[in-house]
Amino acid sequence: MIFSQRYLKAIEDGRLVVDLSQIVRAKLWKAMANFNRPFGVQRDPNDRWIENTSAIDEAKWDLLSDYGWDEFPWATNRSLSAFDSMRELALNGDGHHVLDAIEVQTGYLADEQAPFRAKVNEILDIHQCPWRISDGQFFKLDADFMGERLAARAHDALAANQFTGAADEFSKARRELAEGETKDAILHAGKSFESVLKVLTGNAHGNADRLIKDFVAQGFIDDLPEDVRAGFGDQVLKTLPSLRNKLAGHGQGAEIVTVDAAYGELAVQLAAAFHNFLITKHLARKPPEKEPEKPTEIPKMDLWDDDTIPF
Repeated sequence: MIFSQRYLKAIEDGRLVVDLSQIVRAKLWKAMANFNRPFGVQRDPNDRWIENTSAIDEAKWDLLSDYGWDEFPWATNRSLSAFDSMRELALNGDGHHVLDAIEVQTGYLADEQAPFRAKVNEILDIHQCPWRISDGQFFKLDADFMGERLAARAHDALAANQFTGAADEFSKARRELAEGETKDAILHAGKSFESVLKVLTGNAHGNADRLIKDFVAQGFIDDLPEDVRAGFGDQVLKTLPSLRNKLAGHGQGAEIVTVDAAYGELAVQLAAAFHNFLITKHLARKPPEKEPEKPTEIPKMDLWDDDTIPF
C-alpha cells in the first residue's frame, strides 16, 4: 500500500499531518525529475507495440488508480502532460500525496532506487523533516535519530534476508508508532522479534521464553563464556518480550493502562537492535549464497559472412 493508504485512519482523524515547505517540495520535485527513468512497456500482451513511457508518467496513472480519481483535484489545467501534472502534485498537493508519488516512482527506478532514496533522504534531513524513505516506504523519525537509523537498517536487513513475516510485523510496529497506537506498536515489535527467532531455531510454535532457550541451546551465542550464556538469554533477550507482556500482550486487570509513546519507541528500537543482532548471527551460520557466474557466451559465427567457400 502507498503511504496515504497505510496511514489512512490517522490522516483522516487529523492525527498525522505531513507538512512540507515549498523549498522542500521544489527540491523533491527536482529529484523526481532528475530520476525520471524512461523505458518501454508492452500494454497488450497480444500486441507487439511498445509504448515509450517514464517513471513519472507511470507513477501518475498508478496514483490515479489507487485514489480512484480521473484527475488530480488540484489540477489547474486538465490538458497538462503527466509530467507537468505530477509537478503540480509535488508543488501544490497534500504532503501525504507527495510522499505517495515518491514511493510509487521509486518502484519504477530499478538500479537507481538507492541513489534516488539517498537524495530524497538528504533533502528531508537538511530541512529537518521527520520522514525518511527505507525499502520503498516512508517512516516517521523517532525522537532519537540514531534509533531511527537503527530501525531502518533492521527493516532492510529483514527484507533482504527473506524474513518476510518479521519484516511485515516490524513495519506495522513502526507505522502504529507514527499513528500514536503505542500498545499495538509494542505488540508487533515483540511479534517481529519472535518471528525471527522462530526461523533461526526452527521452532514454529514456541513462545518467547521457549524460543530464547532454543536459541541459546543451539549454540548461537557459544562465542560467549559458558557461565554468561544463560544470563544473556534471561536478562538481555527477554527485555522486549517482558515489555510486550506487561504493556500490550496480556490483560491489564480492572484498570486500563495508558502507555506513553516513549515505551512504544523503546519497543521498536529494542526490536531493531535485536533484529540486527539476530540477522548477524544468522548470516554467520548461513552466509548468503553467491549467484553462479553466467558462462561467457561465445558469439556465433555466420559462415556465410566471409568469402570462404563453406566446403
